[in-house]
Amino acid sequence: MIKYFTPFVLGFVLFACSPNNVTIDSTVGKMIDSAGMKGTFALMENGTEQFTIFNLSRYKDSATAPLQTFFIVPALIALDKGLINHNDTSLAAVDSVSFYEKMVTKIGRASILKAIDSLHYGKGVVSNNLTNFWMDQSLKITPDEQLGLIKKMYFNELIFQKKSQEKYKKMILRLDNANYKLSYIVGSDTSRNETWVLGYVEENKHPYFFVLNTSATSGESLIPRNITLLKSILLQQGFLKGTR
Repeated sequence: MIKYFTPFVLGFVLFACSPNNVTIDSTVGKMIDSAGMKGTFALMENGTEQFTIFNLSRYKDSATAPLQTFFIVPALIALDKGLINHNDTSLAAVDSVSFYEKMVTKIGRASILKAIDSLHYGKGVVSNNLTNFWMDQSLKITPDEQLGLIKKMYFNELIFQKKSQEKYKKMILRLDNANYKLSYIVGSDTSRNETWVLGYVEENKHPYFFVLNTSATSGESLIPRNITLLKSILLQQGFLKGTR
């Protein structure tokens, strides 16, 4: 059975945007081009809701498969249901496709679709393929929706238990030092050369949310290349130095 659900924009964070709170940064575009990619990048400062964006139209309007970034949904369901131990601090499963394929099967199609509906996650028609629907373009999401999702999760505003969202934040924390904390989730499709990186950087206990969505000319080392690009963009924006 194919499940239909009503298209809805999750946390449409640009709903109140205006020329006063959006800066279009062409330098970011040059960095993406230099990396052999095309795409969009957005950064939102939480306190002021100021946006720095490259390629606004792709950010707002271009929906594509969430790829493995969708795993935030089964991860939070699994934490709620006790399928992932809250006392386990291991990061081994965060980027493991096989782990989440098994987890989606264990959770079941009905619970997965109920969560998608409740979250108003993306838009489209979810295919029957329980091992690939986040990759096959049947479920699509915009960068704007992705940014809204990660922001809501950070503030424990999703439909899941607070302790589950707090645990997931620990699971996706990649770098933690005296200057900053960097958290993100990734997804890539080598058949289409597409990559997602979404998350947040915290400096002086203040979060800045970001999303990077790219299409590359080559499918080699997509995730490492995009992580390198992300860090370069964050440095260019004044982050990762402890001075923001």
